[in-house]
Amino acid sequence: MFLYNSLYGLSELERQNQIMRQKKLFIFLIVILCLGFIFRFFMFNSSNSKIANQQNSNKYPSQTTSVSQISQALQQASPSGVDASLPSWTFERYQTLMLESGRQPGIDANTFLAIQKRKQTANQIVADYLKQHLGSADPEILRAFNEVPREYFQYQYQSSSSFANVAYEDKADQVKPWAIGWGSALSDYLGQAYMTQVIKPTSSDVALEIGTGSGYQSALLSRIVKKMYSIEIIKPLGQAVSKIYKPLGYDNIETRVGDGFYGWPEVNGGFDIIIVTAVARYVPPALIAQLKPNGRMIIPVGQPFKKGQVLYIYTKDADGRVHSRKDVGVYFIPMTGAIQK
Repeated sequence: MFLYNSLYGLSELERQNQIMRQKKLFIFLIVILCLGFIFRFFMFNSSNSKIANQQNSNKYPSQTTSVSQISQALQQASPSGVDASLPSWTFERYQTLMLESGRQPGIDANTFLAIQKRKQTANQIVADYLKQHLGSADPEILRAFNEVPREYFQYQYQSSSSFANVAYEDKADQVKPWAIGWGSALSDYLGQAYMTQVIKPTSSDVALEIGTGSGYQSALLSRIVKKMYSIEIIKPLGQAVSKIYKPLGYDNIETRVGDGFYGWPEVNGGFDIIIVTAVARYVPPALIAQLKPNGRMIIPVGQPFKKGQVLYIYTKDADGRVHSRKDVGVYFIPMTGAIQK
């Protein structure tokens, strides 16, 4: 209103020019006011956004994850080493790793491909077996069975000959153990999968195996547990098998030649899992002593080369009390060494 009150006493042209200037001034002022409003609006929202983000960060600190944390989580979820379920597991890779371990491959490329086809059937046989006998098949057990190349472990050390060509029997009633030399055997894969699931391994566990044998059982467990120890009493077998893990990249396995009757007392804190793969006349006291609170041990108990062997499962509760239960009838080669005295 004040703009028009100042126009009296001017010529018509001057009045029009003045009106035009005042209109431009008016528009300029409106633009300045709008820009100021817009600037304050964005500054306010930006400030609120920062406050909200800070509050969310304080309320949910776990939502902020560093690259190193993600990397560590992936490393824990996926153990390092060969994964035979991937396309990278080829005949050339198998051949190279066998030679690196000091053994002859023993098969050709066509036989290798036939093994991989049978493996798919064996995977299903294991899943069905675990569901039938334990009510369900633990996905971690199935994953480990799929990742570990059984053909790599099928080797007769006394005669230095591979029997990889018969790996993964593709009929359930044909699954059986195989001799690997010096009276030792590679257990059938159904029994190994069963024992692995029964002891309920987790990624934080430290495990001990008594009776390394072919190395397959310890390799299977190593794909799940944090650290795997294994003892073999037969010196030439233990020395030969100790060389097969490094080519695979299974670097969480440690083995030694010794008498499993005494366990591995040098390992501080003991073991969450102990798995014995030879029949014992009784449970070695050292193994009970080295079992952690809340630990699990599975051991076949009975007389050597006789019927009536039974798989026992021992657990130690948080207070250190030991409990046992019978599981199923089995047949294992005997545990030797001090237990025979």
